[in-house]
Amino acid sequence: MEGGSLLELYLALFVMLASAWALGEALRRVGQPALVGQLLAGVLVGPSVLNLIQPSASDLTAVENVALFFIMLLTGLAIKPAKVIAAGRRGALVSSVSFVIPFAGAFEVAQLFGVGTVSALTVALTVSITAVPVNSIILMELGLLDTDLGAAVIAAGVIDDVVSFVVLSVIQQFGGNLAAGAADVAWDVAKVLVFLIGVLACEHVLRTNMSEVRRWMDRLSARMKTRGSYVAFLIVAALGVSLVAEWCGLQFVIGAFFAGLLLSEVTGAETLEKTGDVINGATFGFFGPLAFSFIGAELVLSSIAGSPLLVGALLAVAVTSKLVGGTLGARLAKFPSTESVVIGFLMNSRGFVELVIATTAYQLGLIDTSLFSIVVGIGIVTTIMSPVASRAAIGRMKGRPVSATSAAGAAEPSGAS
Repeated sequence: MEGGSLLELYLALFVMLASAWALGEALRRVGQPALVGQLLAGVLVGPSVLNLIQPSASDLTAVENVALFFIMLLTGLAIKPAKVIAAGRRGALVSSVSFVIPFAGAFEVAQLFGVGTVSALTVALTVSITAVPVNSIILMELGLLDTDLGAAVIAAGVIDDVVSFVVLSVIQQFGGNLAAGAADVAWDVAKVLVFLIGVLACEHVLRTNMSEVRRWMDRLSARMKTRGSYVAFLIVAALGVSLVAEWCGLQFVIGAFFAGLLLSEVTGAETLEKTGDVINGATFGFFGPLAFSFIGAELVLSSIAGSPLLVGALLAVAVTSKLVGGTLGARLAKFPSTESVVIGFLMNSRGFVELVIATTAYQLGLIDTSLFSIVVGIGIVTTIMSPVASRAAIGRMKGRPVSATSAAGAAEPSGAS
């Protein structure tokens, strides 16, 4: 890397982190989640307003991927695997209903505005996605991550993300020669299934040999002499699982989540709390603000100004159909009505995974520049709306407003909860 580009990277990181910190603090002081301020900071310093940051720079993209890796790793470490497995059926119900309804609605709207079939399918897919990293931070801030509601939302989001990459592969083949590409689609699905079965098998082995594995892990931790060695061990292990996930056709950061679940299973509570504190501090203090600022910077308002009716129609169907689908799915999964509404609002966040799907589809020629900008804009708007609306709904669920102060206390999970 040349000296000039290195300096530009440092300046970009400084601008993004400083603005994200300032606006995050400002939003917390008025009772809203910090990540809303961090997203708005990205919009402010990005191409839409001040144009100080160009998010397409490869160095910034690499930093964002690292940031999201730590968010997902922390999420996995903070949830008990048994709770996620127990929430699997409920999460699948929430995921399926909250995926199908927005997909159908967005496809019809796109077709109504004259968008071609392949592009309409792609737009519908981006609208149907739920962002696990965003919901992870919201739930951690409110102290709800390791609850039945939190586990169901995370499980539903992970299922959504896994399905979205498979559906994208099918749409890609539909845009070419579906018959010729059927073998490729089958291979993609097979790799995903192998990864998921492997994770479940590892979890079963670890759980059935828990005492022996934990004794081995405790001995390993005790023998480490270098400061921070156990944290490094967790990160290396998570990177290994993430690489396998990437090879299997899933997003790298989804592998980090599953790695966190497996590692939390075998790490003792005291060790997990210490290492979780380190990862938690780095995530909330550095990686999280950068990741959400980067997402906000992806918005380019000038690219969507020419299609206000299409933007408005897609945004309306994106919000309402996801809310209806998430709420209905939660009710079918036997959640109380108030909690179901909370889940509906949480399922409305899209964020990073939508950006990945949209970018991939754009590179494959499935959507043009205008549609790419529209779906990115919808993703950012709904990601900002989701924590605000869900915070209000959670306040009603608890019978009182969720203040910034109380949320601040919940925003510092140890990683072992």
